[in-house]
Order: sequence, then C-alpha cells, then structure tokens
Amino acid sequence: MARSQPYPLELIDETLNINATDNYDLTLELSEEGVSFAVLDLLRDKYVMLRHYPHDDESVTTGRRFAEIIEADDFLMRRYRKVFIIAPSLNATLIPAAVYENGLREDYFRFNFSTADCGVIVSNSLPFPDAVVLFSPSREVTESIPARWREISPWHHTKPLLSHVSAVCRTNDGCYVHIHFEKDFVTVITAEKRNLTFCNSFATSSPQDGAYYLFSVMDRNGIRHDETILVSGTVEPYGEAHIALLSFAHNVRFASPVIRQSFSYVMNEVQLHRWLNLFTAASCE
Repeated sequence: MARSQPYPLELIDETLNINATDNYDLTLELSEEGVSFAVLDLLRDKYVMLRHYPHDDESVTTGRRFAEIIEADDFLMRRYRKVFIIAPSLNATLIPAAVYENGLREDYFRFNFSTADCGVIVSNSLPFPDAVVLFSPSREVTESIPARWREISPWHHTKPLLSHVSAVCRTNDGCYVHIHFEKDFVTVITAEKRNLTFCNSFATSSPQDGAYYLFSVMDRNGIRHDETILVSGTVEPYGEAHIALLSFAHNVRFASPVIRQSFSYVMNEVQLHRWLNLFTAASCE
C-alpha cells in the first residue's frame, strides 16, 4: 500500500499538455477537506493528474478559498471536453425515480430537512438504484461554480459512490458493505443480490463514530461482522478511524476504483481509496 501522502498534493504525468485540454476531462471536488481535481487524458484513456488544495487556514472562509483557488489555478482556468463537479453533503434524500416529480423537489426535501436556511436544491439521477438524490450544496459551492462553469450543476457524492457500488455488485451476488468517510460525516451503504438495501449518511465528531454507525446498521440488518467491509474517503490506513473498524471486524479492505480507465504511474504515490469518487465520476454517464 502506498504511503500516506503529504499535503498539499500534486501529481502530474509528463505527457500532460496544458495547451491540449480539449482532449481531457476534468473532475473537481469541493468539500470541507478542500479543493481536489483529477484530469483524464481521453486519447490515452488514463488519469494523468491529481491535485489537492487542503483547507488549512480556518481564518479564511470556505467560499473565498474555493473561489481563489479556482481563479488562481492554471489548469482550472482551461477549457475541457467535459467538467464534472462533486459536492459532498451530509443532508440528502433519495426518491424512487418512479414516483419523483421535479416540481415537488422542495416538498420531498422538506420531509427530512428544513428548507429555511438552505439554498438551491439540486437533483441528480441515479441509475443505481433507479432513484433521484436531492441535496442542497453549501452556499459557498453554489457561489463558486457559476463564475467559471455557469452551465454545470454539481453532483452529490453518492452519485459516483453508488456508481462504484453498482460496478462491484455486477460480479457479486452476496452481501456488500461499504463506508465512505468525509471530514464531518460518513456514508454507509449495503447491498445484497445486486440490490441496494441501505444508503444513509451520519454526522461524526470523532474518528470512532464511523465504526459506531456502520456496525449499528449491520446489526440492525442482520449482517455478520465477518463480511468484507470496503472503505473509502478521508481515512488513513491504521489511523484512528481504521483501527476503530478493525476493533469490530477483521475483514476490512480499502476500495479501489472499478473503472475502464487506467492510471499514470504517478498515482502510485497515493492511496486510490482516498479519491474513489473523484476517479469514478467520469464513468457515471
């Protein structure tokens, strides 16, 4: 396994040509962790760049950091064939596609969350499990995107995450258990016989909280602790969150992207589970 990567992070393949970005796709993630993006070379069908700007200065507002980074980065100011933007959010709700009506999105969202303080409510279609996810990106996200990509709507993090689960389940009829870590919350997903059985996010205040929520879900659903547990997101190997999982189960593995694209050798410097959503987004279409 690759060693922990110091931040800020920048990995660039020598074949990357900043003057030929029409041949590339860009995936950008705006989260409480910072700004991260990956560049996919369409001619070589290979990821050739990964860059991450951490939020390490709490005196600067998140929105200002988003805007300043986007405006200052040489690659983010280029034109790409396609741009995908991921905005992780704790508050989201899934609606079956068969009953979803776009004109009622605020009513659906209000069933679980207050709309008094939220901004725009965004909908993303999910082929797996044939549903629509509704979420309200932070005001910092919605203010940062239009200045550079006016026509692009952000994706909730469950869109690429559930796409990954769907890809794994195509060859797995058994029980599938996955926990994805963000800075202040986790998303727990279970599937069985290629059907989604659980997907929800929980706020966390300590590294051990993720394990508490995961095993509570497993116990309520009769899932044994010896099932394989896949882990992705902001969790370090043998960090506190990982050790908390290992305290309850031994078959804990870090997830890797299940995609047709390849990776430049420079990506050997990072743990791919950390960037699972970033590398999966381009395969969601």
